[in-house]
Amino acid sequence: MTALIRAELFKLRTVQVTAWLLVATLTVVVLEVLALVLGAQAGTGHAQRQDPHLLAVAVASASAGEIIVMIMGILAMSQELRFGTATSTFLVTPRRGRVVGAKLAALTIAGLVFALVSMVVAVPLSVVLIRAEGGTIIWDGQVADVLVAAVLVMMLYGLLGIAIGALVRNQIAAIAGSLTWVFIIEGALAGLLPDAARWSPAGATGAALQIGTWTGNQDMLTPWWLGLLVLAGWTVLIAVVGTRSALQRDLT
Repeated sequence: MTALIRAELFKLRTVQVTAWLLVATLTVVVLEVLALVLGAQAGTGHAQRQDPHLLAVAVASASAGEIIVMIMGILAMSQELRFGTATSTFLVTPRRGRVVGAKLAALTIAGLVFALVSMVVAVPLSVVLIRAEGGTIIWDGQVADVLVAAVLVMMLYGLLGIAIGALVRNQIAAIAGSLTWVFIIEGALAGLLPDAARWSPAGATGAALQIGTWTGNQDMLTPWWLGLLVLAGWTVLIAVVGTRSALQRDLT
């Protein structure tokens, strides 16, 4: 199993798309922090310059790169099916569950790396911008909670991407369907059925990052770690279904 995980990590290191996805993730992080801090108005309200939780808010906004990590997971699984390398992969390792498990482990590590690099960029940038704008910086437990949640969320989204890639064979359909769900269906669900939306993947993500504390949204799950548990539950559910699909699928 260790050799399989190393092989999957080697694949991620040696394809150019991984580097480009990291660049895209960091670009999103920088833009999110810039937009939030520079767009903050004077005042002590939610996400305003003198908000004592502004640093936590900025760090939470920087975790938007989790969508790109999810796409990386989808590509890591669906590329094998798209280009036909899954056949040789499963011939070398006939136990398909081990292959999927190795991909899940590799994306956990890759998601951790992406998350740590993102936070290394987001935190100093947030501090510099908040100080430059005359805002308030307070290092408290909420900042620590958001940092932990942001890292775990990005790791879970990498696993979610692998699970979706295993479940949906067509790469374009997997990516387009995931983005449609995140940006359109989740938004519609939040507007029409807020009580149900809070238990959705996006609702759980927002709860984990404590977005409700600065948007004033009272429909989110509390405490924040419950959001992480719900997101982890969705990830496990889709991973189990996706793995069963990969085990039974005809590769021809």
